[in-house]
Amino acid sequence: MDYINTNFVFLRDLEEIDAHINALSEQKLNITKAIKAKTNARNLNGPDAAQCEALVHAVQDLSGSESIEAVDQLVKNFGDVKILREIRGALQKKLELERENAVLIRAADIESRLNQLSESSPVEEFNAASIAISDIHDESLEKTLRSQLKLVSEPRKAVLQAELTKALEKVKWLAPHEKVTIPAADFKLISSKFTELVDLEALNSIPEYPESWFALQVLLHPFILRFNYHFNQNTETNKISRPEWALNYVETFFSDNHAVLELAIGDAFSKHNRIGIFEVLTAILIPLRDKLTQMLSIINTNIEKSSSEGDTAALDRDGRLLSHLIFETASFDQRLRKNYKYNPFIEVSLAARPHKWAGLTGDILATDGSESSAVNNWLNLEFRLAKSRFETDIVGASNAFEIDYEFNASSDNPSDVLKPSYSAFALVKLFDNLTTHFKSLSIVKYQLKYVSKIQLVLLDDYYNALEKDFRQFNESLSSKLISNFLSGTIKPDSNNAAQTIATNGLKGLEILTGLYCSIKFVIESMEDWSTELVYIQLWNMFCSLSDTKDRDNSIFGATIVQYHGLLDKVIEKYTDFFRREIRGTLKEYVNSCSWIIDDDMKKNNQPSTQLSNFILILPSYMSFLKRSLPELDYFLVSSKVCDSYARVLQEYVISNNQFNKNGLSQLKVDLECLSSYMADYLLMSTNYKYSNIENRNYKRLMQSVKMMEHFDATTAKLLKRNPDSNNDIRAEFTDGLDCLSDNDLRDLLFRIV
Repeated sequence: MDYINTNFVFLRDLEEIDAHINALSEQKLNITKAIKAKTNARNLNGPDAAQCEALVHAVQDLSGSESIEAVDQLVKNFGDVKILREIRGALQKKLELERENAVLIRAADIESRLNQLSESSPVEEFNAASIAISDIHDESLEKTLRSQLKLVSEPRKAVLQAELTKALEKVKWLAPHEKVTIPAADFKLISSKFTELVDLEALNSIPEYPESWFALQVLLHPFILRFNYHFNQNTETNKISRPEWALNYVETFFSDNHAVLELAIGDAFSKHNRIGIFEVLTAILIPLRDKLTQMLSIINTNIEKSSSEGDTAALDRDGRLLSHLIFETASFDQRLRKNYKYNPFIEVSLAARPHKWAGLTGDILATDGSESSAVNNWLNLEFRLAKSRFETDIVGASNAFEIDYEFNASSDNPSDVLKPSYSAFALVKLFDNLTTHFKSLSIVKYQLKYVSKIQLVLLDDYYNALEKDFRQFNESLSSKLISNFLSGTIKPDSNNAAQTIATNGLKGLEILTGLYCSIKFVIESMEDWSTELVYIQLWNMFCSLSDTKDRDNSIFGATIVQYHGLLDKVIEKYTDFFRREIRGTLKEYVNSCSWIIDDDMKKNNQPSTQLSNFILILPSYMSFLKRSLPELDYFLVSSKVCDSYARVLQEYVISNNQFNKNGLSQLKVDLECLSSYMADYLLMSTNYKYSNIENRNYKRLMQSVKMMEHFDATTAKLLKRNPDSNNDIRAEFTDGLDCLSDNDLRDLLFRIV
């Protein structure tokens, strides 16, 4: 090939091709003669004489053959002799030159045919020349001939354009507000000229989205003129605040005319592996895309100016224009997908999976393949608006963490419904609104940015607000700020002391329960969002772009874990709260009651008066919880209340005192009194869907009293002396005192006097 490139620069050089071939043949003949001359000069009586003679005859026989394979065979027979290498190289040059000679002859013939083409030549002749060029299989020559083909086809293209334009004007093609009946002959002519123009253009190159066919620009010329008049001139319809006018104009035009356009183009595009109506849409979108890009550029310039000048009002105004433009365009894209299944990357053959169309939104938000500043401006505005609403209407509201008792009040099972706080419900509503914003984009990378830079940030901000309130509650619980609702700070003889305790205690419980309902409602919402298709797709896309191994998680996985951690702390705080409240309300009872009671001190089965605080306060707390929490959640909290109630009585009454028979009788009366008030609140019945009747701490308390009642003081002394009596003690009871440890049994024996 180097030889060809050196000796044949222009097609006219082919005139000297025979001279070059003859020169190579002469070179080969001279090589053969040289072999013979050298052989004759050598002493042929030597040991290699016979072999040299044979080589001479072989080369002489080769002079009529140009087979490289024959030379290769000689190399096998006589070895890698230098002269054979030279012969083989000469043969290769000759064969290559002959092949290239044939290519150049064909190229010269094609060039001659191209020179004969004119503006009146049929398109079929241009097509035949194009096919011939494709058979050249020489990149450089093909490129040269393609350029020449394009050049000689321009006059024919101009003639076809003029003929098509004339035919269109004759029938008032795409005339607005007119119903024109096009004669069949005229319609056939339009379709024929259009197809010829498409075929001629396809010979040189087939346009790729977002570019379109020249033939379609001619066919759609009336529409393009009207579009430019309305949206690129100083007219009432050209408003930067109304991108939907341009979008609706295009959509209405296509809806009204796509049937006649489809008839006009016929199957002109199918032979080129394209879907005709999609190609029409691609062409229609060109002026619209240019207009939207221009509007976007103006808005971005204004935003940058407002930002540098610190003009917040102008920044918000322009930001809203940007957001409006993006979402109107995204909605337009969605309608094209839904109504026309439009995707410009789908081909007739479906040989490969088509790219996903990013829509006009994707086109205008990306410049030269890179994101424009519009994306960041848009995300900043969306976040600023959402953040403003978040701070003002959600966490900034005076009733932010109060429970909304009207939530789903009409539900079939209101007791099973988790009632959110006002802020939690508002946050979820805001989140859902934001989701509808980005879902219309259908561009995954922008959706991911939207979720990560706006929605997840708001969830983090709400978590921080919850954590702050919880921390304040925690500090208040041990400080003077709410110490008045802890009964230990109220003097027993204070007027309305119990009522004050209940009122202030409820304030603390409302704060805690408001936090609980807020956290759990947001957790449940995130778990629901995790099952929505859009978030599943985003998570899968995120996993494909990162090295995360936790593919079974969701885009909200880390945030859900964070919220669950705070929820666990709140639940644990219920234990602390009720333990302190129960201790406070029973403080007087614990400190003033004696359990070794003489017969003359018996109360005749009347409960101790010191229980009044407990009886007044605890039911009011539980009533509030029952109203505020779903059935299952109430059960979980009530089980902790039951634990605290039983442990306080076990620790401060039973484990710190001794009892005679009268004392045990009084304790039993007191416990029965407490149970009568608390049984419903603590779910102490098998009739409830969820019950605490098997609560081990409560059973331990009841079994302790039952055991002490069962044995008199004398028997207890005997059993104390026998360390192995535990099994005998358990055998006395049908339940085997299963909630009492052996240490509990030994300790209780010492309580009986």
